[in-house]
Amino acid sequence: MIEKFQTIESKINIPITYFLMGILWIAVILIMVVIGVVFNLIYNNFRPFIENDLGIFFTILIALLLLMFCCIALIVALTYRKKQKIRKAIVDEKGVTFYNHRNAIIETILYHELQPAQHSSTDVHVFNTQTVKYGKTTLQVYLKNKAGEIMPSTVDFNFNLVILRNQYQLYRHFLKGIQHFRPDLKISQQAIDQYNLSSEPQKTKFGIFEYIMSAVFILIAAGLVYVFILLIKMFV
Repeated sequence: MIEKFQTIESKINIPITYFLMGILWIAVILIMVVIGVVFNLIYNNFRPFIENDLGIFFTILIALLLLMFCCIALIVALTYRKKQKIRKAIVDEKGVTFYNHRNAIIETILYHELQPAQHSSTDVHVFNTQTVKYGKTTLQVYLKNKAGEIMPSTVDFNFNLVILRNQYQLYRHFLKGIQHFRPDLKISQQAIDQYNLSSEPQKTKFGIFEYIMSAVFILIAAGLVYVFILLIKMFV
């Protein structure tokens, strides 16, 4: 009896994701407070600045505009186009399906749609945007576009503002699906080695890098809270 191909769903690392979102929203609040302080400074000292030091006035005005731009950019990044942002992925016997926060399908990459590469020795390979160990990693496959041309496409489990705790397993399971359902496609040796396709999966460990990053995030959060408290004391 052939064992049924398992279904794997992405799992959000809730503590780290919420912590990251919290830091970003705290940054937005702090920038808004600083904008208020700078605006109040300009309002109360408008005439002295104009009469005595026009250079400082324009410097403060430019700083105010930059702060407003940063604040708007952060808010837009956190709230804009939520319907098109991927929040969940499911890898099953058909391929991978991506969903938004309302559980509506955004994109699907199915095994039967995958095409052999025309100008590459492998049909599926790992693509790294950085050379460091913890850089962003995606898979590159080939699909037909609407014109019937075979073009490279990306399988990406790096979601915006969401940290997954089973990203490695998702990539590995998708590759195992290609091995199982599309044995005609050649997977690069780098992908085979990186995702242990010829052996049992390795258990992911919380290493030194993760401890350092956690400590950095905690220090950043503490620093933001401290600055926020100082700003509040200025008006009390």
